[in-house]
Amino acid sequence: MTVRIETERHAGRGAKRGAKRNMTGAPRLMGAARMDARQRGAARAALGVVALRAVALGAALLGAGLLAAPARADDLPVVNVNNEVGIAFQNLWQWYTETSQGAEVDRETGSIPGFDAKFSVMRDIWGISNVYAAVRYAYSSGTVTYNGALLSGQPYAGNSGATINDVEVELGKGFLINPNLLITPLIEGGYRDWQRDVQGPGGYNEDYSNGYLGVGVRGDLALNDRLVLTGKLGLAATLSPSMTASGGALAAEGIPPTNYSLGNTGLVQVGIGADYLLADRIHLYGGLDYSHFGFGSSAVNEYGLYEPSSTTSDFTIRIGFAFGF
Repeated sequence: MTVRIETERHAGRGAKRGAKRNMTGAPRLMGAARMDARQRGAARAALGVVALRAVALGAALLGAGLLAAPARADDLPVVNVNNEVGIAFQNLWQWYTETSQGAEVDRETGSIPGFDAKFSVMRDIWGISNVYAAVRYAYSSGTVTYNGALLSGQPYAGNSGATINDVEVELGKGFLINPNLLITPLIEGGYRDWQRDVQGPGGYNEDYSNGYLGVGVRGDLALNDRLVLTGKLGLAATLSPSMTASGGALAAEGIPPTNYSLGNTGLVQVGIGADYLLADRIHLYGGLDYSHFGFGSSAVNEYGLYEPSSTTSDFTIRIGFAFGF
């Protein structure tokens, strides 16, 4: 949540819905050095967005080419598991924490139901074997528990609405270690949007969004002709993270919708899963994923507000059905 800067006083907990007020006096607002840093940051963000769009376009073009390529003749389970379209029910457990000057400002925790849709293809194309492309879309929406403070600074615990949209694309090349083991180094890019809406008095809406770009590796291990275990490790960086705060208690104070540019951080992804061939082309699959990332704090704006730094840890479990092709 946004933090209100106050001068020449030792403030208590929370100027905005669980925010920790600044205790160091008047903020150092922008000078030439701050503007130069912002310009450099904007340039890096623009390059990151271009790279992310290039990955997305490359995945679309490569995916179309791979679909047109003939299927492999050897019909290996570790390859077949990467030629699927599927949909799964999922439950995401989120732990989100904001900190200011090393102290916790507020946190949100809870499980959020949703669904996950995937499409992946692996083909031999242009003389290269096991070329891989995939796209995934995940949607979660529900209510989590909020612990922080009201706009007045009074400690408050209640509910918060949460809606998350996440799109990810992957491009890679698989290497057959043996007929039962496939290792696929990849590059990945994605976009995430989180609508956060603390309910009750003093609440308002915050919309967090960011891209991300990085590298990873996927492994597929066939235990038999029907069961394949999978694993993934990804390391990425967030791109152009921002938050827009609006409505509620802010509107009551005459503050219009306001955008905060946030700092980039690293992103770690770890996942394990299993895919079981039930019948011809029909698969049951499931998995458990963990991701951890953060947002750096924003600059102070003209209203004396800024967004503090934060970290997010997500655990997601899913189970669904896929069609192989």
